Amino acid sequence: MRVPDDGRGLHPSSFWAIIEAIYKWELIHMSAVREHVLSNGMTILCWHNPYLHGVEMGLYLRAGTIYETEETQGISHLLEHLCFRGVGDLNHESLQRTLNRFGADMEGMTTAEAIVFRLTSLPRYFDGMLELFTKFFAPNFWSPEDIEKEKEIVLRQIEQAEEDFDEMVDRAWRETPAGVFPRMGSAEAIAKLDNETIWNWQRLVFQPQNACLVLTGNFSIGMEETAIEVLAGLENYTSEPPFAQHIPLGFCMRDAESDLIVDSADPDSQAQVHIAFDIDEDNVFPLAARIVDAITAGNDDSILFQTLREEEALVAEIESYIQEMGQFHRLVIRYDVRQEKLVESLRKVFKYLHRLSVYVRPIRLEQVRSHFTVGHALTQDNISEMNELAGWAWVAGDASRADLDAQAAQLNDLSPEELLDAAQTIFRPENLVISVERDPEIVQENLDELFLELRGLL
Repeated sequence: MRVPDDGRGLHPSSFWAIIEAIYKWELIHMSAVREHVLSNGMTILCWHNPYLHGVEMGLYLRAGTIYETEETQGISHLLEHLCFRGVGDLNHESLQRTLNRFGADMEGMTTAEAIVFRLTSLPRYFDGMLELFTKFFAPNFWSPEDIEKEKEIVLRQIEQAEEDFDEMVDRAWRETPAGVFPRMGSAEAIAKLDNETIWNWQRLVFQPQNACLVLTGNFSIGMEETAIEVLAGLENYTSEPPFAQHIPLGFCMRDAESDLIVDSADPDSQAQVHIAFDIDEDNVFPLAARIVDAITAGNDDSILFQTLREEEALVAEIESYIQEMGQFHRLVIRYDVRQEKLVESLRKVFKYLHRLSVYVRPIRLEQVRSHFTVGHALTQDNISEMNELAGWAWVAGDASRADLDAQAAQLNDLSPEELLDAAQTIFRPENLVISVERDPEIVQENLDELFLELRGLL
């Protein structure tokens, strides 16, 4: 920015005008995510906010049950566990001392499509945090003793795990041509995993072309450049990326065979309802899908929340959300209801879904714009939300999902007609899976026939 100089120095009012302009420029561009794809295939996403105290690093790696087989099921979750036994040249005790020096705990998680590690601390620990994350890619393998100890821990977790209705529904959504497996795998598969298989998967998962490092919060351009330089020096173990996601079985080709009816084991429980619509992103813009979700049951002013909860008191709570699994997404409507009200509630839900696919009131789009504007602003006050948004955008294969500036512009340009088109494209029978857990002693209606009737409304 060049400032005219009259030779007599800068007037105080001009000085403060420049400061104000810089501040406004930073606010406008704060949400811009800078993407760096390195020569080794690794991606770095940087989302800077100088008004926060902390900095967060998140390491996102493609792995999980959708890439596993009958023999390797649960191996991704085991790898995540083993990283807390030690990474690179750090054993468990050295790793804990390092984390204590940062005044932080490292979070780890395994999902159907990724392994994630996140660490939050202060900017002065940036170099140490970066060094720690590079150790994940070091050619050091866990000892047979550490592997056996961690396998025993995972086996104890499997013994305590109980499959509930939601896990049953999600498992069906995760099915691939290789099969469908629990996140932790089966006890038999974990027990049979040999060290060579585990070490081979360590090489496949922990290589730069299979990874994204996300930096969010208060860091300098110099720190960003250092991360690029250091991570560009990492080497791959394979010539090509190790994992390619398969399309979920039956995606956007659903019919009555896709539906699920489960008998409840608890006679005092409520019926559980899970209604899911696959989202064909070749025909539905991601932001439009999020807005359809918001007006369906995504907030307290949504259609289903206001009618089924506030007006008719049929349900205590009802929600909708976009469920992601890598590159594939679906809109989920979830609620519990008294057994004797199950059929009535389903008919009313589908009545309102039919209305949404016929007409969307313009006022609803305006209301959603306000919610999204506030939500986007508040996201930038939370480095963990920023990190998750950027990291999962990379896992989905589209880092632009984290560009809130672009989304704000798209939201302003979105018309009610385009929103209606998105609703009509989503709420179709070929996208629909209806899953219900009910007590057959109370709910005696033929649900298969009811589900066919409901599909006919779309």
